[in-house]
This record gives sequence, structure tokens and C-alpha cells, in this order.
Amino acid sequence: MSQGHALVIGGTGMLSEVTVWLNNKGYFVSVIGRRKERYHQLMEKVESPENISSILVDYHKTDELRQALTEAIENHGAFDRVVAWVHSSAPDVIPTLLKLQEQYHREKGFELFHVKSSTSYFVEEETPELPDGCTYSEIFLGFKQSSGHSRWLTHEEISEGIKDSIHHSRPQTIVGQIEPWEQRPH
Repeated sequence: MSQGHALVIGGTGMLSEVTVWLNNKGYFVSVIGRRKERYHQLMEKVESPENISSILVDYHKTDELRQALTEAIENHGAFDRVVAWVHSSAPDVIPTLLKLQEQYHREKGFELFHVKSSTSYFVEEETPELPDGCTYSEIFLGFKQSSGHSRWLTHEEISEGIKDSIHHSRPQTIVGQIEPWEQRPH
């Protein structure tokens, strides 16, 4: 039985384990990625490949993104859960997604888990204008520190932190640590 329709932006790379997890939980998962080879690698990991759809698009191209998301929604329904890792170089991605979600009638709400870089934790950003029924959560990616050394998080650590945040429905999560900032890896 399907849990609904999930969207994972960045779901073939750093967030591939989140994509696999959502697929295993029974979601139909639409995955935005830029490279076919990563999508094929992802497909080797999933239990139900028939419940995954690739959206190969450069999300910097807003019109192409809008069209691809519209097709995904028309084919599989509006998104029930969105996990979005979007670089700051593409500020139109989240507003475009939210407008589409609002455009397609929703009888129930949806969740948006916005994955952000550690530096964005220190920048005051406005929360995007959320449509009715949208539960918004921020997930900040930090670093790990041990024995006086620091390193950036692995993809596995990132995915585990995101899955934990989704499971507990936290409004804000820091995966790893962000402070003391001056001790981050360089």
C-alpha cells in the first residue's frame, strides 16, 4: 500500500539513502538528479524500482523544472513529503515547488524538509511563503569533530540525520555540529 508521493531533490547523490528509505517505506518517489549514471546506481539499491521515477533536470532552469514537476504531479499526484537539498545558486526552486503544490488541490497537508548548508544557519533567511497545510522543517548540515580534528559529514551520516529528523517531525535539526564554527574543516 502506497504511503503517497515523495519528492527528493538531490536524491541520486548525497541523499540517495533517503530515497531508498522512502521507497522502502512504501512511497512512490520522484527523484530529481542531473546524472543518469547516478540514477542507475540508485535503482540497484531499491526494493521497489517500479515505485521510483527519475526527473533528470537541472533545477537552475526554472521553466524546465516547473514542467518536470508538473508532469510528476499529474502522473502520481501532488507530493506528500518533499526532501529538498537545493544550492543557494537556485533560489527559485522552493518557491516554484510550493506554487505547484498550492495549484494542485490538496485535501491533506504535506511536509517539506528543507536541507541547508551549515553556513546558512548563521544567515537570517525568510521562511518561504508556505501554502496552507504545509509543514516546514529545516535541516542544517554540519561537521563532525573528534580528537581535535574536524571533517565534513559523510553522505551516510547526512542521510541518517535527515531520516531521523523526518521520523521525529522536528521543525529544525542540525546534523552533526555547527558550533564552534571556527573549528569547522577548511
